Amino acid sequence: MPAGPMYERFAHEYAAHAENSAYNALYDRPAVLGLVGDVSGKSVFDAACGPGFYAAELLERGARVSGCDASPTLVALARERTAGRADLRVHDLTEPLTWVSDASADLVVLALAVHYIDDRVALLKELRRILKPSGALALSTEHPSTTWLRLGGSYFTTEPVEESLSEEADWPIRAWTRPLTVTFQEFREAGFLVEELLEPRPVPEMADRFPEDYAKLEQFPAFIAFRLIPDPR
Repeated sequence: MPAGPMYERFAHEYAAHAENSAYNALYDRPAVLGLVGDVSGKSVFDAACGPGFYAAELLERGARVSGCDASPTLVALARERTAGRADLRVHDLTEPLTWVSDASADLVVLALAVHYIDDRVALLKELRRILKPSGALALSTEHPSTTWLRLGGSYFTTEPVEESLSEEADWPIRAWTRPLTVTFQEFREAGFLVEELLEPRPVPEMADRFPEDYAKLEQFPAFIAFRLIPDPR
């Protein structure tokens, strides 16, 4: 089941939560946007754009932004948030990006979405196709150790798991658990090299607003992020 239709059921609730939440606003977004770096004048494709928080920030930093999400509601929220300044479309990432030209993007952002995709190599190959040879992909996903500690069993298991995205609400999702070995194999098979690996630390603001989350994330990472570059071979 692709991410968009899953999120469609609770799209408005998720958008309201993610705007200022500890793990989204003060943990993943700063980490991913830090890996993206200077985007002024660059073309950025926001894959799985969600309600548009990354797209809006990228626009503020001077980028030309396009992107997609499988959830019509999330795309509508993202278009509203970006005031029509980004080309955002309803599209399922399990299908090719037929409207995006080869080597047309300086950067691609794929934040907290790759683990929903069954054929991750096919998606990564498609994102590599739209990237310029000098481009980069900033990607984040759940840290495999965090998944293992939460679910138990073998760390080395690669399988889809159904659970709720939220402990407080019924937000059902289906996501893949896999060890780092598999993640790196998929990067390599798709034609990417890892330029940077980041186990994010919470921003200082979280200590005041969400002290329990801050203390937890200072001890153990929830997410892991990568800056990938096309393998020139």
